[in-house]
Amino acid sequence: MKHSTSLDPLAENAVIAVCALADAAGPDRWSSGAVDDAATALEVLAGALSELSPEAAELLEVVPAAVAALRERVEHTPDPFLPSGRMDRGEDPAVLSTGLRRALAAHSLTGHRVHQLGPALLTVTLDPAHAQALAVLLAARRELPRPTPAIEDEPRWGAGPAETAAASLAAALAGYGPGTYARVLASGQVTAGLSPTAAVQVTAALNTRPTPAAPASRTRRVGSETAGRASTQSAEW
Repeated sequence: MKHSTSLDPLAENAVIAVCALADAAGPDRWSSGAVDDAATALEVLAGALSELSPEAAELLEVVPAAVAALRERVEHTPDPFLPSGRMDRGEDPAVLSTGLRRALAAHSLTGHRVHQLGPALLTVTLDPAHAQALAVLLAARRELPRPTPAIEDEPRWGAGPAETAAASLAAALAGYGPGTYARVLASGQVTAGLSPTAAVQVTAALNTRPTPAAPASRTRRVGSETAGRASTQSAEW
């Protein structure tokens, strides 16, 4: 990596500013404008660091998706910055991540990556085939009708395996709470974002055994057999 001193003072000033912001921040001190400014700074820095290499770009491409999910949460959730009290253990980041990994593995959805990006966002990255399979599972568990794609998702249906899988997964996740999304990464994989509440519901849905199909009516078979025997007996008489 080339070393350049021209960026050093700017990067140092950025760290100082971010540290000052973090020291002053608190759950009840954020305004919508401050969140948007901080999210924009995060997105800009991620974009700048993405220019280091293709590998860096792939690692950081989840940041714009996370920022978009955060902005959506701020826009649609009433009083999103009010303290919610003690966190339920079911929504503890470590518990959420572990539970979702196990639930995915139980359905043979292997090769996934689950990351907790702060207390408000958990991401799942899968290959397109597994993303499509997850969409089908989640829709079936909720007995959802054929999903109606959001306006922004309509161009993705039929645009290719990855885009179609992302659109399907986004529509299925919408039934598990607001603030969810699914997008295609530059690597061709599909990444999905879930709020803690959505992650809990998705994990519970994957762990729920589907109701077995009702067997053919025994009464009908017994009735048919009885009628058959009666007919035979009448013929013998």
